[in-house]
Amino acid sequence: MTLKPRNALLAGRRARAGAAFLAVSVILAATSVSVDLAISGIAAPEWRETVAIASSLIGGVAVWGALPLGLLLLLTAGHPSPWRSWSALAAAVAAPVLVWWSGLAHSAFLILVALVAAVGGYALIAAGIGGRGARTGSRRAAIAAIIVSVLVEVAVVAIGLMHLLVWNPVAKIPDLDLAQIYDVIGTRDPGPSGWAIGSVLVTVVATVFAVRGVRAGLVDAHDIATGGLLLVHATTFFLWWAGFGLGMTIADSFATTGYDASPAGALLALAGAVCLAVAILMQIPGAGLGGSAEPSTDEPGTAESTPSTRVTP
Repeated sequence: MTLKPRNALLAGRRARAGAAFLAVSVILAATSVSVDLAISGIAAPEWRETVAIASSLIGGVAVWGALPLGLLLLLTAGHPSPWRSWSALAAAVAAPVLVWWSGLAHSAFLILVALVAAVGGYALIAAGIGGRGARTGSRRAAIAAIIVSVLVEVAVVAIGLMHLLVWNPVAKIPDLDLAQIYDVIGTRDPGPSGWAIGSVLVTVVATVFAVRGVRAGLVDAHDIATGGLLLVHATTFFLWWAGFGLGMTIADSFATTGYDASPAGALLALAGAVCLAVAILMQIPGAGLGGSAEPSTDEPGTAESTPSTRVTP
């Protein structure tokens, strides 16, 4: 006879949901911190306030929402004893208070931790996609997901290009028009165009594979929506690299700072982090768009919560 542990900490759907919410908490909090570091460079006061509100909202959701929920789910996974349930509740209540008042919620150290959380998040996404079983969603929903994902990605690339090539230079040097700014800096940096071309090529290739996968019944709307969210996250993540060279050239030419003066970059960074967070949470069994959901292993009577009997000759 082989027995499955009924109170294992990492057993079942609840544990994976807890891990997902904890990864989301770190990713959102770190993005909020990184945006806060750059808010002072935004030229327009009303946009500084808008970005600050958006960043504070996302940071608050991370610390006061995702963090305690993740801890509670993770620590009560399986079939916890009463003492573990009460300890989990106490930890869920105390953790956001300690993180906030200790200053950790506003520490740049979170940016390094977020790299680990992002890797863990991508691992959860891979496990979620790979463990979904047969795709039973409608083909029409999958095609609609492809169209929406492509339109959103194209919009992100267009906004990013306008931010890098037009809005940010003009906001940094308001006394000159765009043509005069480029006359002073001379050569055009290839970063923005390379970023845009690369993003479009990846989108085209992903779209081709998605359409073929839908026709073959290998992917559904859930898979495509997840991929679209990850593509937006990757596109916004590399936006900083695309604009680094041009931003430094403008800063050197006009003796100004290297911070973005346009709010679009910060808003895209926040949007990209939210996209990654949603993609991670979509992999919690039962939270996706269509397809099959695996049974919960946190409830009695399921395959993993009840003992299995091995018969040997």
